[in-house]
Amino acid sequence: MGRLLLLLSIGGLAACASRPVQAPSPPPTDDPELSVALAETLVEAGAHKNAVPILRSALAKRPQDARLHYLLGTVLRERGQYGQAEAELRLALKTTPTMAPAHDGLALVYALRGQHAQALEHHDLAVSLGPKVPRFLNNRGFTNALSDRLPEAISDYEAAIRLDPAAAQTYVNLGFALARQGQDADALRAFRQALTEADALNNLALAKELAGRPEEARRLYSDALKADPGLREALNNLSALEAAPRPPSKENAP
Repeated sequence: MGRLLLLLSIGGLAACASRPVQAPSPPPTDDPELSVALAETLVEAGAHKNAVPILRSALAKRPQDARLHYLLGTVLRERGQYGQAEAELRLALKTTPTMAPAHDGLALVYALRGQHAQALEHHDLAVSLGPKVPRFLNNRGFTNALSDRLPEAISDYEAAIRLDPAAAQTYVNLGFALARQGQDADALRAFRQALTEADALNNLALAKELAGRPEEARRLYSDALKADPGLREALNNLSALEAAPRPPSKENAP
C-alpha cells in the first residue's frame, strides 16, 4: 500500500494508488443518453482525460443535466481542480438537491481542502439520502479520520463493512484508524482482511512511523520483509526511515 493512507470510493470503484492506462478516445456520439453512459464508464475506469470532452459536449446540449455536472465535478476533483469541481457539483445540486452522490462528491472536495465542518454537513446529507450505500459511509469515515474524529471514523468504516464485507479499501482505512487509536491487534486484523500478511505488517509499521514511534516501525517493517523479502513498499519505507535523522539520545540531550 506504500504511503497511501486513506482511500475514497469514487463512483462505484475504489480509488487506488495507481490509475488504469487510459483507453483510446471513443468516437463522438449525438445520442445524449449514450453520452452519459459512456462518460460514466470512462470516469469509473479512471480515463478522465477522455471523459472531459464528452462531458463538455453533452453539457453544451443539456446544461441542466445534474448527472453530467456530477460526473464533470468528479473528474475535476480527481485532477485537483477543487474550485471548478465545487462549481460543477453545486450546479448538480441546484438542479437535483436530493442527489446523494453529488453531496458525497462535494463533501470530498471540502475534505480535501481541509474544510471538515462543511464536508461533514454534505456527508451527513449523502448518508441520510443513501443510508445503504457503503461508499458514502467510507467517505464520511475518511473525513472524520482527517479531522481526528477517530471513534466516528471507526463507526463509519464498520457500518460500511457491514453493508459491503468485501470492501478492501474500507478495511484498510479501518486499520489505520484503529492503529491511530492504539488498537494494534484490531488494526492488524482489519488490514489482513484486505491485504497479504506482509502488506498488513507494512501498513501497521507505517502507522507507527507516522505516530512518532520509529523503533516499533523498524521492527514491523523488518517483520514485513521476513514475510515477503521482495516487498518494495516495506523496503522503501524502511530505507526512508533509516535515512531520517534520529533524535538525540537522553544521554546526549542538553
